[in-house]
Amino acid sequence: MLKKNFTLIVLFMTFISFSQTHADKSSTTNSEFSLNSELVIIHNDTLNTFHSEKTPCGIFVNGIFIGDKRVLNVMNPDIIESIKIEKEKFEKNGKEYYGKLLIETKSEYTPKFITLKELIKTHVELDENPIIFQINENIIHQDYNEYVVDENFILKIVVDQIKTSKKEVTIHLIKLITKTPENIKKENEIRIKEREI
Repeated sequence: MLKKNFTLIVLFMTFISFSQTHADKSSTTNSEFSLNSELVIIHNDTLNTFHSEKTPCGIFVNGIFIGDKRVLNVMNPDIIESIKIEKEKFEKNGKEYYGKLLIETKSEYTPKFITLKELIKTHVELDENPIIFQINENIIHQDYNEYVVDENFILKIVVDQIKTSKKEVTIHLIKLITKTPENIKKENEIRIKEREI
């Protein structure tokens, strides 16, 4: 039940942020794809969506301020004991928030929150080339100095090098794979296949 509530809260907060930005855009009907479908081009406006959000909800985990809703993307819902919402506005680090989401974890679990920048500095040696972060299937468009993840919920860090059209310019693609049941099952299946070869 708690896991369902957590998922509903994440979906609700995501809906609020996207609806604020895209309310004036006309919607198009979705058509089914087939082998005969024409090429479709989709421009995701995630940078404008997240940066235009003026009044986010502040997240507190075990009484510690973590940031806004982004931390919910990299937090195991199974370790949550309780969730409480307070609608009072408050200011933190010069930013105004429209409410508080208070999360308490189960007593046997201690999250280890760390920014993406600190995570990479701790585990990976990289040169000064640009970095793109991907968490599971999602590219991260926020400031890596502020984006917080629970290090204890990270299963694997994959570092890829992407060559660009400009000579001698490489982009580091850092993929974080979280400890979701689906990811763990997939990683175990990959290891079994590797052993069979």
